[in-house]
Amino acid sequence: MDSKGAFNLYEQYYRNNKTYGFYLRESTWYSIGQVLFIVGVREGDELQGTLPYFNNPQVYVKLYYTNSIGEINEATKYKVIRIEDGGSYRY
Repeated sequence: MDSKGAFNLYEQYYRNNKTYGFYLRESTWYSIGQVLFIVGVREGDELQGTLPYFNNPQVYVKLYYTNSIGEINEATKYKVIRIEDGGSYRY
């Protein structure tokens, strides 16, 4: 956790009981992202390395083109992106 109380993607994975599918925002996206997986980590497994960066593995996110989680449904357009700075506190 940073000084403003934010958690990076890896810390969020732990806060979500080491499960994928949690949602996040990043200020420049203007949309919602859903974490699909962390490269090299099976859902429920521990991350390698030390807190808070865990060797900074890549994270794949389904980025929805919407401004509210409540609007997400099967018809919502999206794209899958790769995040290479999951240890940063911008998400």
